[in-house]
Amino acid sequence: MMRFCFLVVLGLLWFSLQGPAFFQNPLPEPDIDPKDRLHWAFIPPQKQVIPALAGPQENLQPIDYFLLEKLRASKLDFSPQASKTTLIRRLFLDLTGLPPSPQEVEQFLNDRSPDAYGRLVEKLLASPHYGERWGHYWLDLVRYAETNGYELDQERPQAWRFRDYVVRSFNQDLPYPQFLLDQVAGDLLAKSLLLPKEELSAGIQRNPRIEDGLIAAGFLRCGPTHVVSGNLDPDQLRQEVLTEMATSIGSVFMGLTIGCARCHDHKFDPVSQVDYYRLQAFVGATYFTDAEMSSTKVKKTAEEEMTRWKKQTAPLKKTVEALEFAVQARLVKVKIDNLEPGAKAAWNTDPKQRTLEQHKITGLTQQLVKVTWDEIVEALPAKQKSERDSLKKKIHELERRKPQGSAMAPTVFDRGTPSTAFLKRGNPKNKGALVPPGYPRVLLGAGVTQKFSSELTRIDLARWLTSPNNPLTFRVFVNRIWLQMFGSGLVSSPGDFGIRTKQPMHLPLLDWLVQDFLESGGSVKRLHRQIVLSRAYRQESKNESPLGLQVDPGNSLLWRMNRKRLDAEFLRDSILTVSGSFSSRMAGYAVRSPLEPEVYDLIFTESEPVGLWPTSPDETEHHRRSIYLFNKRNVRLPLLEAFDQPDTLNPCPVRNTSTHSLQALTLMNGPFSREMSVKFAKRVMRDGGSKQGKQIELAWMLAFSRMPEEEESALARQFLQNQEVLLRNQPSLGNAPAKAPGPDFSTPQFQALADLCLALINASEFVYRP
Repeated sequence: MMRFCFLVVLGLLWFSLQGPAFFQNPLPEPDIDPKDRLHWAFIPPQKQVIPALAGPQENLQPIDYFLLEKLRASKLDFSPQASKTTLIRRLFLDLTGLPPSPQEVEQFLNDRSPDAYGRLVEKLLASPHYGERWGHYWLDLVRYAETNGYELDQERPQAWRFRDYVVRSFNQDLPYPQFLLDQVAGDLLAKSLLLPKEELSAGIQRNPRIEDGLIAAGFLRCGPTHVVSGNLDPDQLRQEVLTEMATSIGSVFMGLTIGCARCHDHKFDPVSQVDYYRLQAFVGATYFTDAEMSSTKVKKTAEEEMTRWKKQTAPLKKTVEALEFAVQARLVKVKIDNLEPGAKAAWNTDPKQRTLEQHKITGLTQQLVKVTWDEIVEALPAKQKSERDSLKKKIHELERRKPQGSAMAPTVFDRGTPSTAFLKRGNPKNKGALVPPGYPRVLLGAGVTQKFSSELTRIDLARWLTSPNNPLTFRVFVNRIWLQMFGSGLVSSPGDFGIRTKQPMHLPLLDWLVQDFLESGGSVKRLHRQIVLSRAYRQESKNESPLGLQVDPGNSLLWRMNRKRLDAEFLRDSILTVSGSFSSRMAGYAVRSPLEPEVYDLIFTESEPVGLWPTSPDETEHHRRSIYLFNKRNVRLPLLEAFDQPDTLNPCPVRNTSTHSLQALTLMNGPFSREMSVKFAKRVMRDGGSKQGKQIELAWMLAFSRMPEEEESALARQFLQNQEVLLRNQPSLGNAPAKAPGPDFSTPQFQALADLCLALINASEFVYRP
């Protein structure tokens, strides 16, 4: 006993002497090459002076001076300004993600005042749709979804609160430094705002900033997560979570592929494996939780609603289970009887009495006696099957109206001291020294020695990221905004500012924009205003200058505007808008619109594949903006997937723009497109009157924000005439639904108009931002 006590005391003494040194002493890591420190992206943004230009400089913005300096050096100039119809469509799609209405186009065209364009810009920046459009891009970056991913892809209750926080933040023009701080450390900030002895739930009622902080910190759990993990090792699962959080911070805010240093020093960038684990240490004490946000009274009411719902569903489910159990037991017995004698004997032996060999046999033959749901349903007698189907329908309807429960914030919290173990080769089973939080050395500058301390928290990390001297954070963000507006970034690789990324041609412009962005306090709306008021943004995109194509075929100098295909979600939203079906309701629970059978079959389940997608009961909800659709990682709508909606496994700084036959097939023949083209035609017939010419004009104005040219009108008339004749001879080819209400909507004339509307939403002019 004395010997045991002596060893314990000796161990404590060793830890007191060696432990702190073990924790604090830096691990061996390679020196940083001085040349790497001179990489343009690792040097803080330099103060820039707007270039002076000779000659006329009417209506130029600071952005234009930087661009014109390089254009004129190549004997180029900006293209002529785009037409007003092009500008209004471009502005609406870029700032709100929606096309303008004919009334808005007419109002802008008739406004001859010199500040008409500027007032339109301010109107769109103040639109609630602005936050939806730009929140959509941020959700791409953070991999937002409402399920956990992996095989089971289980739902994350109330994950939509993070989506609403992002939309709200862009609409309120929340300063970007605060936006970043909320997402990296919002839970810690919320805790610091509490009064002494105040509970978190009570604090939420008192201070909306606490609520936003908790919700925003959900950024750290936006990535895919193993929840039902079977026999996966706890250390492995924990390391997956830490990797997701650390890699997201490095990718989203720093524009570095820092996750490549998890198993070894980065192959290209001066980021050591120790640097990686220092960054990971900031989240080493961070765990997932759901914070209650409702008052006691509201929570009680929600619980009572849920109790009533369960009382309604429980008897129905119990009856279904009883119907199934008898059939299942009989089928299992039949399968056991068909096994070989040894296996049959093993299964018929009480599990408690089985020998080791019999346990082995039952394990190996388990799949042979497993009964599928299809087998159970097929074996049910007709009367019981009918009864079961009726009960299942009632259960499904109840599931569609299931109470949402009290308000919860999927968030995080810290427990213990921030630190993490250095993993040799990234293996959770090969742990080395504990690593305290710290910043990548190459970003601190030569001669700067940081103090590694377990007292550093995610708040410190966020403040370091938002420091004006941080070389990456604001360059990365400003470049992301520029990329979305112009179709290509000032830095060509928006997700990688590392060594392999060459110094951009327009680095002075980028640094000036960063400087202006910081001086404005990080106002995203001001940044957008600077861009859209520039001559560069207002250029036409159709210019095919021989000199421009020869000198700068890739348009790096921006001598013309770039056309840009609409993101998949904005394409869907535009179709809804022109058809008159668009629902402008914002925020709240996600919408489940109906799925096509082949898409429904993709939903994984270990139980019966019934009721896996309870569609929203209110059909008008199905026509809300795409940002409000239920975002399931393993299931995407065909239209969105065809037009390159990204998966949510990795941050997406820029979407692919592919061209393939499936896009045309989906947009022309998909049920959504055909349904919306019928509604589009109804709107045209209703609002355009009975004259064909007026209908064509309205269709063009809705689809393209302009009047048709004479040749286009003639082609449209010819198409309608030919299509009407074809449909009279072959009525089955019509696009209108068989049971369309009213005689006006069942004639070949209307069906031809619906086909014309379908053709318009398939046109490149509709699919692309000019």
